[in-house]
Amino acid sequence: MKLFKKNTNQLRFININFEINKQGKLSTSAPNLHYHLNRLEELDMIKKKTLYEVGNVKINTISLNPVARQQVRKILGKDVMNYTLITGFGSLKTGYRVPDLVLNILRKYKFPITRIICFTTPDGKKKRDDHIIDENLIKIDEFVILPYKEYRHTEFEFFQRIEDILSKEMKEADIIIDITPLSKLFSFKLLELANKYPLPCVYLGIDKNEEDKLFWMGKMRIEGEIQPFI
Repeated sequence: MKLFKKNTNQLRFININFEINKQGKLSTSAPNLHYHLNRLEELDMIKKKTLYEVGNVKINTISLNPVARQQVRKILGKDVMNYTLITGFGSLKTGYRVPDLVLNILRKYKFPITRIICFTTPDGKKKRDDHIIDENLIKIDEFVILPYKEYRHTEFEFFQRIEDILSKEMKEADIIIDITPLSKLFSFKLLELANKYPLPCVYLGIDKNEEDKLFWMGKMRIEGEIQPFI
C-alpha cells in the first residue's frame, strides 16, 4: 500500500508495506496508522465517518473519496486503459450527430473510448433513431432520456443523477465529459463536476477553416439562483 505526504508543491510518496494476517488486521502501530490516515484525509484522498464515539474512543469507517479516484489510480500505478465519454444531444437540426463528431476527434488523437453515455430528450432520441441506419451513426452504450425541461433547472432529475452516474463510471474507467449539447445549464453543471473530480472536459466548436474542433474547458461553477439586490 502506498501512502504519501505533501512536500512543498509536490506529493512525495512513501512506500509502506503492511503485512496482513488472516484476520485482515494491519501489523502496524495505531499511532503510525492514525498519522497516515490523517495525511490521506488532509489530501482529500479518503473520507472518514464516525459511527460511534464514547469519550476519546471512536469507531470510524474509511472510504476512498470518489473525487480522488482517478488520481489515486495514477498514484498506485493502476491506470485503466479505457475511457467513458459522457455526452449528449438534443433535437435541433443535426445535434443528434454530436456524439459521433466528438468521438471521431477523440479517436483521432488516440483516446481509447470504450463506452459512451448520452443524455438526450425523447424527441432527440427519436430523431437519432430515424437517421442511425442511413448515416451509419455509432452505437451508444447507455441513454439517459429526460424531458428537455429537466436540463434547465438545478432541482430537476438530471442534476440529482449525474454525479451518481459519474461516480459509478469512474470505478472502471477514466472519464471525458463533453459539455456541447442540450441546455447551457446542462453544460455548466457538467463543467462544475469536471472541475470537482477533476476530469477532462471538452467543447465541440469550429476552427477558422470551418472544421470541427474540440476545445478543452475548465474553471466554472454554478453559484446558485440570483438573489435580490440589497
